[in-house]
Amino acid sequence: MLNFVKIKNSVQAKQLLFISIIALVFFVVKVVPNKSSEISVVKEYQESAEIREIKASGNPTLQVKLYRDLIERVGPEEAQEELYRSGLPFTGQTHLLNHTIGDYLYEKYGTSGLRFCKDYFLSSCHHGFILHVIADGGMPEVLESFKECQKSGFTVSSQCAHGIGHGFLAYVGYKNLTEALKTCDEVAETIPEFPLFNCYDGVFMENIWAVHEGEPSKDRWVKENDPIYPCNDKRIDPKYLLGCWSNQPSLAYQQMNGDIKKVGKEVCEKVKDEVHKATCFNGLARQIHPLTAGSATKTFELCGLMPTEKWANYCVVTNAVSGYSVGDRATPFQICSMTSGEAKADCYGQLFGTMRSYKKPEENTKNLCAKISDREWWTKCESQFVAGNNF
Repeated sequence: MLNFVKIKNSVQAKQLLFISIIALVFFVVKVVPNKSSEISVVKEYQESAEIREIKASGNPTLQVKLYRDLIERVGPEEAQEELYRSGLPFTGQTHLLNHTIGDYLYEKYGTSGLRFCKDYFLSSCHHGFILHVIADGGMPEVLESFKECQKSGFTVSSQCAHGIGHGFLAYVGYKNLTEALKTCDEVAETIPEFPLFNCYDGVFMENIWAVHEGEPSKDRWVKENDPIYPCNDKRIDPKYLLGCWSNQPSLAYQQMNGDIKKVGKEVCEKVKDEVHKATCFNGLARQIHPLTAGSATKTFELCGLMPTEKWANYCVVTNAVSGYSVGDRATPFQICSMTSGEAKADCYGQLFGTMRSYKKPEENTKNLCAKISDREWWTKCESQFVAGNNF
């Protein structure tokens, strides 16, 4: 059982946050505007000076300062709206930038501040917020805050569970990977509906990066000459392996110097268990997503590096779904329109499922369906979302 100790040193708390959020950055080095991903809104959007400066800067520290200035000037809810409508790409770095909202809300309101979080950029406000909860309150506040996350639906609560997984490993120490995984199980004993996979996923992602004082921890479960470790370590219970294989492509990508083709052929394709193999290719596809910078053409180019047509199509569809889940309301539709045959049906089928999961009350589904250039699938979208059938 995890013995939480409250972190009183603010520097140590900040280190924990850095450790946890850095894991989401895969390759993006600079935030640039992505016009193809701009969000259509009913009222005219007036870009603030802070947002303009954020878009012009490639310095993450300066971007955080500018965003915090905006939060304090217009309030946390309006600041989230401005960042969401800014045209910034829906990538890991923008996700990290929006963690600033979670930091601010916890500092100002404590655990009650979670109600101000919006689920933009893959619920990054909730993600940043929950990491503070772990640092300051231990298991009781983790449970209490997760119940707050549940009020916003499964898509938000799953992101909170992911953040909890990151924090658990940072607390118990990187050499104690299995203990962190078991701590995820402890939460589920109290809250049966706790999304365990997301917690396990957060633990394994934290293990890959494990940054402490600027460099990876020597206690990570990583072997430089073994790109499938720790997924082949017998100490890891099989029930945790989906979380392991979900993240292994990110580690292999580092070890193989960014050679996507090599990771697909020498790591994922060689996985014997079919479910774990699919999970590995899913992780590799998500590794590709930030490299595409919101470009459908780039998505097909990079996914074309997969070892077979089957996995290339799988990669394309995964990128469409991943893009939509982090807020992109343009590129996913472009991607599906560029597919053919069974891949097209799979792409739109999964995209429609994601649209259901991430549907916002204020979102105009008719306008979303209008983005579909394939008439057959436009008709199906209208039927399911606008007419309300099969929804």
